[in-house]
Amino acid sequence: MIKHCYLLFVLLITQGSQAQHPTCNNSRYLDTIFTDIDTTFNLLFGVNTTYQGNVDSLYMDVYQPATDTVSKRPLIILAFGGSFILGERTDMAPLCHYYAQHGYVTATIDYRLYDGPFVPFPDSVVFADVVVKAIGDMKASIRYFREDAATANLYNIDTNAIFVGGGSAGAIMALHTAYLDTTDNIPPHILTAIHNNGGFEGNTTTNTQYSSEVQGVLNLSGALGNASWVDMNDVPVFSVHDDNDDIVPYGQGYSTIAGFPISYLEGSQVIADTATALGIPNVLITIPNSNGHVSYVTNPQWQDSVFTGIAMFLHEILCPITTSKLSIATEGSKVLVYPNPATQYINIALEEDKGAYAVLLYNSVGQKVFEQSDIVTTNWSLSRQNLPAGVYYLNIAFKDVRKQNIQTKIIFH
Repeated sequence: MIKHCYLLFVLLITQGSQAQHPTCNNSRYLDTIFTDIDTTFNLLFGVNTTYQGNVDSLYMDVYQPATDTVSKRPLIILAFGGSFILGERTDMAPLCHYYAQHGYVTATIDYRLYDGPFVPFPDSVVFADVVVKAIGDMKASIRYFREDAATANLYNIDTNAIFVGGGSAGAIMALHTAYLDTTDNIPPHILTAIHNNGGFEGNTTTNTQYSSEVQGVLNLSGALGNASWVDMNDVPVFSVHDDNDDIVPYGQGYSTIAGFPISYLEGSQVIADTATALGIPNVLITIPNSNGHVSYVTNPQWQDSVFTGIAMFLHEILCPITTSKLSIATEGSKVLVYPNPATQYINIALEEDKGAYAVLLYNSVGQKVFEQSDIVTTNWSLSRQNLPAGVYYLNIAFKDVRKQNIQTKIIFH
């Protein structure tokens, strides 16, 4: 768990605005609940031509919990980074495996990379075409799963719970997949690229009778061409970004490749500010005083915060709190956690004596903000003290390791 670090954090709660996903329980999507993962490699989902006119077959790898019996599961589609020039889908395999262990179906996808000349160095017009091609490829991967759900149903996908994301270039692609649409004020050179590549759905596959809409975005150091493309009632977004990133701007600026400025972009800070102003649920984790790019992926200090933060962000979308008094069944007994949401105190009432236990509280980006051990009473109150308003995750850990731990989500107004 990280300590003594600065987070720029924004979370807007849409409490009671949506029903819980039918698969929600006290641990699924928050914890590692599956050990064995089934992986399908090299699944063809589309074919299209590259910038240079070469035919490119596009594959994905799909990860599923091996022993899962749920018939409607949320899906996360991830895309690798590499400036739309380099990278491969296996780069996202660790994240896919991690979230499959949490109960998702996950996929890491190919997309067309720039394969043209570098002398002269490609400009923003060229890269607009490359990015639009990649967006079309990601939309094709989304439609692939929706078509499967309507036909063979090999993956048991809930088509109302599809999320996209990626790192760097993959995040840029995912953000535009979610937010760029016909209502936006789009520059002529980007409109030309869209027109030349099959329109807003692209031309990677022909199954455009299936929707490419998504229910949320995981933005790992990405950006939009214009943050005003985020509209009211658009989908939630989780972002993480180094604050002095010199490849993809954290705020406003030009993306660079090998030091060459390419395209004007508006990064995670501007996207988060725009989403907040529009009332769109969003999280922004800022890596402070860092001129790295996606530095948190290899930095153990930040990995836990980012990976856990994503899990909590998605859990809030899928499993929002809908009751004021939460009854949790465990090992034949019940635990009451109330009131929820609360103003100052959360009461914990155990139906029976289960021995000594600890109470731990985590904020929505995975930091432990409270811990008390060796509690023996069956009725105990947790004081908010100076904690800010927001969503927290409560863990009751019994000293007797044979007892099942209890986890739930709480809100302080």
